Amino acid sequence: MEKLTNCEIVINIELIELIIGGNERFEILFTTKSDEKYRFIFDFVWDMRYSIENASLNRFYHFRECLNEGFKNNGVYVVEDSEYIRYFENQVSGTRPVSDLVHYIICDEIDTVIDVLANKAPILVKLS
Repeated sequence: MEKLTNCEIVINIELIELIIGGNERFEILFTTKSDEKYRFIFDFVWDMRYSIENASLNRFYHFRECLNEGFKNNGVYVVEDSEYIRYFENQVSGTRPVSDLVHYIICDEIDTVIDVLANKAPILVKLS
């Protein structure tokens, strides 16, 4: 069963403003509740999905039923036992190794949910 865990990056995202990228590199620009601006940089993205919160309500309800002790409400999560990784593994038919893939969920306080499959942790950069 899928479980949410905290990413090493703990930051409260107020609003995801922009998603830029392609060809395995994506950047997500966002602001925090204290109006600080940041950018996540993901290299080696193998797949990603974007949805509005309403499309994920049932999914997050089930995630919240299985929260680990010490879980922090946050804007960045890692999904353990990810169905998305299993789906991706089936789709690539062995053409890419998936053993190092990590399923990240990035969400804001408004309605944006981004699922990212990457084999490198994101880099967090504070903007001016």
